[in-house]
Amino acid sequence: MGKSLGCFLVLLFVFLVPAAALERVISPVPGIWSNRQSLVLNTRDGAECFYSYSGTDPLTSGFIYDGPVLIDATGPVTVRIVCVDRAGRREEYQVSYTVTSDDIPFEEGSIERNFIETIVSHPLYLFTSGQRLTIPESLFYSMGDGLQPLLAGRMLTIDAENRLSRYIPCIVTTTESAQNAPQWRFVIFLSGGEAGTLAKYDVPFRMKSWTTLVFENPKFIYAIDDGLWSASKEPQVIDRSVSHTVYWQSIAYEKGNPIQSFELPPKPELTVRAVKKHHGPVIFSIDGDSRYRMEIVSSGNDTDAASSDGLFTQVAFDTFFGDAIGGDAVFSLFCDGVYQGDISCAYDIDKKPPLPPVIKPSEKAEYARRSVDLSFEAESGAKIYYALSEGTALDELTDVDMLMHSVQPENYVLYGTPSVRLASGDNTALFYKVYAYAIDEAGNTGAKSSYSVVIDEYNYYLSESAENGGDGSRRKPFNSFSELLPVINGGRYARVFVSGTIALPSGETVLTSNSSFTSLENARFVLPADGVIVVRSASLGAENCTFEKSAPSGKEKKASSSFFMLENAAVSFTGCELVSVYDSNGTAFSASNSVIDFTDSGLTAQAGIYGCGISANESKIAGKNSRFTVLAPTAVNFSVQGGLFELRGCECKVVSHLGRVAELSRTHARLTGNRYIGQFDTKTSRVSPVWNDSGTLLLEDSKNQSEGF
Repeated sequence: MGKSLGCFLVLLFVFLVPAAALERVISPVPGIWSNRQSLVLNTRDGAECFYSYSGTDPLTSGFIYDGPVLIDATGPVTVRIVCVDRAGRREEYQVSYTVTSDDIPFEEGSIERNFIETIVSHPLYLFTSGQRLTIPESLFYSMGDGLQPLLAGRMLTIDAENRLSRYIPCIVTTTESAQNAPQWRFVIFLSGGEAGTLAKYDVPFRMKSWTTLVFENPKFIYAIDDGLWSASKEPQVIDRSVSHTVYWQSIAYEKGNPIQSFELPPKPELTVRAVKKHHGPVIFSIDGDSRYRMEIVSSGNDTDAASSDGLFTQVAFDTFFGDAIGGDAVFSLFCDGVYQGDISCAYDIDKKPPLPPVIKPSEKAEYARRSVDLSFEAESGAKIYYALSEGTALDELTDVDMLMHSVQPENYVLYGTPSVRLASGDNTALFYKVYAYAIDEAGNTGAKSSYSVVIDEYNYYLSESAENGGDGSRRKPFNSFSELLPVINGGRYARVFVSGTIALPSGETVLTSNSSFTSLENARFVLPADGVIVVRSASLGAENCTFEKSAPSGKEKKASSSFFMLENAAVSFTGCELVSVYDSNGTAFSASNSVIDFTDSGLTAQAGIYGCGISANESKIAGKNSRFTVLAPTAVNFSVQGGLFELRGCECKVVSHLGRVAELSRTHARLTGNRYIGQFDTKTSRVSPVWNDSGTLLLEDSKNQSEGF
């Protein structure tokens, strides 16, 4: 802990610095962290800093900062910092953050737990060039603060010749997205390794900005090259493109006085070479007299610490994978230990992969109802490569979650077009998966981003047990017919997979576009007494579904006399059961210029006075291996005028006082292999099960059986 401060003098200059511009404060930073944080300040300018984390004024009840220190506090924490630079200017900072529970979500002895325990106990982690720091592959890390990519854990190392010391913040988390996941933040102190030559020699002059020579010791007289001796202390400007010799001797001139000298070689050049372009390490070398050595002044980066001590003939800078550093490095050059001037040299080390590209689909959800156009965005100057799977056809049993993992597109191409189209299938749902990554100008390859989508223009799901707010997809079905109806009528065709009991609304439910209904699990449509399904200029198909319409109770509105009304429509039922009940008169199907097809299905209608199964005008009626039953005092299964009528292998039954199977007028009919059953309450004179007028043409009438007529 730092030294306690009881009081401090009032300062003349005060500068309030917002928390968003914390160049001086390396740690802590705002956020929610799973470990205690260290206080690390940049005091390379010689500023004197004071701090507190109890809410008190650091100048009256705080501590003096004399090096990194652990802030031993959890929960909400606010650190107040006051710094005073050498010119007496005051800066104030305030950083608020939260430290959550110290629990580590890994088993005892696991490599993940061991690593987290290490950084929790060392929030300032000391790292010397040439060492290794291994972050487990199951974790993710990010160097620095701000918008940085999260990278899979790996072994981190830095070139052993690195001589730059820095503070490098690092965040570690458990998931690639990091949202709602624990995050541990620590600061790596990168030490520059071994020191160079430490000797610096004293001479009675100094160099200022390379070309200005200043004589400082009044006890000597001086001469430059073959110039005259002089005791003048006026600065001398010299040409540093050539060598010069500086002489000095005691100002008390006597014959035989010892004369000392120092040769100033020409100003050298500083060269920089990247071992691997952009990726470092970079090597700074002196191109000049062999007597020159250099000292690191600054890397040109705000997170510099105290650089390695000593003088070097060459210096290497390096950093970790996931980090980037660059700027104008500044070096002080010495000749035989005598300072000559500073030289700066630009460099760039970029080991930070670009962020994954942003994939921008025209349809945001993972379930789309039309073709999807994709565009990609990445960091400026980065190239984007993407791979696209072929559309995989789906049916209602396909495991989409399995496809998410098994489909792995591999053939990457350079993105250059405005958009990439994922086309919808021809009456088929298609699954697509897309990967994309970016390569920045430094040649770093970023992590992949992905996008998966099922494009299905036609298939919808309707389930009694679904939650509200569904989109009709298999994962989020509709839960009411009122949600589905506008979808059907708004498209060209909708294939609906149904589970459970679905209530239809009162009044007319009008279908004006093509649709089909397939039962996934006990699909059952229930209409109220006043409800009716109207199919107008459209087709409707149903498979393995049940349709029910009940008679009204005393509290309900007047019942409708129809179950289905067809106008220029086509309907088909396979494996279905249709049951309707009417209080007085009722007709299950009323059709005009339409097509009705029953296969392996059953139709039952019950009425208080008159009941009819299908009443059709200028339509085509077909039944195969199906049952048709009407229960009413006056009953008829089929009342057909005009058009075509065909029954094959069907059972047609009336339970009534007076009834027939079919009444045909001006109709072309084919009747083969059917069974006609009449159950009458009184014995009557013989009634024909099928009546037809003279305008009806029986094209087939064979192998039919009749009972009760």
